[in-house]
Amino acid sequence: MEEISKRISLKTRTVTPFPWRMFIEKSRSSIDSDGNWLITLSDVLSLLLVFFVMFFVITKNTGRPVKTNIDKVLNQPSKDAGVQMTASTVSEKIKDEMNSEIKKLDLENDVSVRTVDKEVIITMKEKVTFRPGQADILNSLNPMLDNIAGLIQRHPSFLVDIEGHTDNVPIRTRLYPSNWELSVARAMSVLKYFINNHGINPSRLSIKGNADQKPAVPNDTPEDRARNRRVEIRLKEKEL
Repeated sequence: MEEISKRISLKTRTVTPFPWRMFIEKSRSSIDSDGNWLITLSDVLSLLLVFFVMFFVITKNTGRPVKTNIDKVLNQPSKDAGVQMTASTVSEKIKDEMNSEIKKLDLENDVSVRTVDKEVIITMKEKVTFRPGQADILNSLNPMLDNIAGLIQRHPSFLVDIEGHTDNVPIRTRLYPSNWELSVARAMSVLKYFINNHGINPSRLSIKGNADQKPAVPNDTPEDRARNRRVEIRLKEKEL
C-alpha cells in the first residue's frame, strides 16, 4: 500500500503543474504576437522621418519651393494660344505687305485688304477685274494677282478661298443665265490664273459663287451695287 501511495503521489506531482505551464506558454505567445504591430509602426515612422528630412534638405538647397508636375502644367502657356498668336502675327504681316503693293499699283480705291480673326481677305471691285457681265480677267489686274500669288507661295500653310459676288440686277445671257453662273465663272477665272500662271497647288484652292446673296452694302444705289460686284480672295491658316 505504501508503494502504491508513493506512485500516486509521483503522478500527481508530474501531472498537476502541466496545465499551468500551458497557460504561461500560451500567454507568452499571445504577447509576442500582439507586439508585432509596434515593429511595423516604428518602420513607417522611420520612413516618414527620412522623407521629411530629405524634403527639407532639397528645399533649403534650391532656395525656393519645389514645383510639382501639376504646377508646371498649370503654369505652362497654352499651345493653342501660341499658335493663334503666330497666325495673327502672320496675317497682319501679309496685310501690311498687300497694302504696300496696292499703294504701288495705285489701286487704293478698287482693292482693299483686311484681317478677320486669322483670315486675310483681299477684295477687288469689278472695275479692275472684269467687264460688266463677263468673266475674263482684265490685263490691268495681272500685276495685282501676281503679287497675291507670290504671297500664297511664300505661305504654304495658308489655304485660299476665291469667292465671286454680284449685285442684285438680274442677268440672262447665253453663257450666264443668272448671277450664280457669273459669280462662279469669275471665281474660276482667278483660280485658273493662279494655277496656270504660277503653278499653285490646286489642293490649296477652292471657289464659291455667291451671286447677290452676300452683299457688302445694300443694293440701293449704282455706287453701292458697284461695291457689291467684287471678287474676294481669302487666305486662311490650315486647321491643325
